[in-house]
Amino acid sequence: MIVDDSAVIRGMIGRWLTEAGGFDIVATASNGRMAVDAAERSKPEIILLDIEMPEVDGLAALPLILKAHPASKVIVISTLTQRNAEISLKCLSLGAVDYLAKPESARAVGAAADFRRDLVEKLRALSEAKVRPSKAHVAPVSVLPPRVPGL
Repeated sequence: MIVDDSAVIRGMIGRWLTEAGGFDIVATASNGRMAVDAAERSKPEIILLDIEMPEVDGLAALPLILKAHPASKVIVISTLTQRNAEISLKCLSLGAVDYLAKPESARAVGAAADFRRDLVEKLRALSEAKVRPSKAHVAPVSVLPPRVPGL
């Protein structure tokens, strides 16, 4: 799933992933509110999430998206990640699995090519990674001996 307020960016990333092969775009959204709904409906394996968006930004949407579909792996893609390490760390602490800085200028052709290559590599690695069971699915194990009445 691709979440970005720019239709141009959503289209470009979708085209790149289609050309790379092996990826299906199950949903797109232009703001965080739409992303939460789309994640709940489409159950995406991986979500590419921009930070700066109208209505509900990516930072506010991230925990809501993961609540709606906890199995999703979120990669934050934003120009903010390059300028502001604090926001990147905040996203990781909220559950994002990685981040990737978008080129700040459309004219930076080399930067766009690097972004495309890095994005495809990260997505391939994540889609091939083994899924770990979440802590919520692990049954608690008691280490105490059974209680004997009267003792």
